[in-house]
Amino acid sequence: MITDGIAAFMARDWQRARDAKDAYWAERVGRLGPLEAMRMADELRRQALLQHPDWPDAAGRRDDLRHHARMTALFERVDAARRA
Repeated sequence: MITDGIAAFMARDWQRARDAKDAYWAERVGRLGPLEAMRMADELRRQALLQHPDWPDAAGRRDDLRHHARMTALFERVDAARRA
């Protein structure tokens, strides 16, 4: 019966699947380097654009810029602490 397949799918160990996926991508980036991480990020961006062609909107870009500015400030603080 079709619901058996649905029940089996829902009963999967989703945490184990997430952990395996994280380990796979960490190993891949570790082996292939930062360019692979950039390639992966670009593929995710392309997928998002296929699903939401108007992404990111003006509000999303403002939020993204604010988060990047915050991270830059945090990285600068860490760098300054290392040099102290």
